[in-house]
Amino acid sequence: MSTFVCLISPHRKILTVGTALLSFLFFAASNGSAQSRGSSLDRFDVVNVGLGMSSRGLPIFIELEQSLDEHISGGLLASYRGYQEGGASGTWQHQFLGLGVQGHYHFTEIAPPPFDFFAGLTLAWYAHNFRWVGGSADPASYTGNVKGGFQLAGHLGGRYTYKDWTLFTQLTGGSLLSGYTFGLSIPLK
Repeated sequence: MSTFVCLISPHRKILTVGTALLSFLFFAASNGSAQSRGSSLDRFDVVNVGLGMSSRGLPIFIELEQSLDEHISGGLLASYRGYQEGGASGTWQHQFLGLGVQGHYHFTEIAPPPFDFFAGLTLAWYAHNFRWVGGSADPASYTGNVKGGFQLAGHLGGRYTYKDWTLFTQLTGGSLLSGYTFGLSIPLK
């Protein structure tokens, strides 16, 4: 039977993830003093959902995005990915839960609708869990180079609207956030 190993003690991990989720929900639910009508999602323009490809598993993501003006938008991001890392002695199974923020600059002069090209930064915190899932004797500690924590990355992306569908794609570079994601942008208003 394999043992469960994690970088953070179970109680501290629960407290940290719980605090991050509560902060995320508080920000998403607060309407501000200027908004007193409608649902808590009224502050956001679009939700981006999808999956992707990376060297560290299959990312699944959701982002709530708000336009600040015609060039600038920002959003709250949540993602999950899992994968296995192995060698001759056995295999480690990894899981990452990420929460963060993204900022986008939209190049409206270069690409008028139905296109939307953007670039920006992503700052996310990743909770990392791993466990030994097979091979020779269970090692006492993890000896690999994959870790969670705060990650900063740059990204390039675009959207294309065709009839009622808006396709979303983004290429991100920087540590755990590296990879290619694609999906749909769904308007909330």
